[in-house]
Amino acid sequence: MDAVDAYIPEPVRILDKSFLMPIDDVFSIQGRGTVVTGRVEQGTIKVGEDVEILGLMQATVTGVEMFKKILDNGQAGDNVGLLLRGLKRDNVQRGQFVAKPGSVKRYKRFEAEIYVLTKDEGGCHTAFFSNYKPQFYLRTADVTGKVELPENVKMVMPGDNVTATFELISPVPLEAGQRFAPREGGRTVGAGVVSKVIG
Repeated sequence: MDAVDAYIPEPVRILDKSFLMPIDDVFSIQGRGTVVTGRVEQGTIKVGEDVEILGLMQATVTGVEMFKKILDNGQAGDNVGLLLRGLKRDNVQRGQFVAKPGSVKRYKRFEAEIYVLTKDEGGCHTAFFSNYKPQFYLRTADVTGKVELPENVKMVMPGDNVTATFELISPVPLEAGQRFAPREGGRTVGAGVVSKVIG
């Protein structure tokens, strides 16, 4: 087992950036409040700190739990449940984000390199053109958007790689290097990497 431990590098935890956690699930604990769960993407969070449900409201962390253990804090890489005061269950859903107030910007437009899966890979059966409107799976968010192909590209065939501009109907936190998946009809039709955030 020592050989395995030596061979597999420990994952890098991004602790030097502000707290950010995509929400994976939400539930209520009667008499205590609302709990949001997810994997802390970056930073740390402590009991007593204020957080923001991006674009909606602020709340205070009154508890941090991981695998049924109560903790004082959570950090990047941890799968945690955050007990939040000042938040109703109906105000939050999967795909939203919890962050340090004012620390994260949300964007709608970005440029990315995308590979379109072939029919044999479980992807597209036909070509698509500019204004194609799939769902985009970004972290835990599932957002509709449209594809704007470069002027010199008339259509994209399954199996193609293309750099294009994408516009989402709702803003989400984005950064260069972030991976995403376009989906159509409940199946993944491609794989992409954000190369540039536009606005």
